[in-house]
Amino acid sequence: MTASPLGTALITGASTGIGAVYADRFARRGYDLILVARNEQRLTELANKLRAETGRNVEIVVADLSDRGDLDRVEKIFANNATITLFV
Repeated sequence: MTASPLGTALITGASTGIGAVYADRFARRGYDLILVARNEQRLTELANKLRAETGRNVEIVVADLSDRGDLDRVEKIFANNATITLFV
């Protein structure tokens, strides 16, 4: 897979609900994704589905954003990844 010219969307709360809908829509529009949520199983299932259906690069980050350590980890990903063009 090649990197998307549109960049990468980092989506929090991505394993269910509106976060999962955003992930699906942005992948179908051609964005690569970094999916962040607490539930690793649901994140993995969604990432595998989106990779198969769209051919986009999809990374997962298991994190609880109410936990300071996890929040710091996601903040570092955001700060150090120049391809991120969208944050949800």
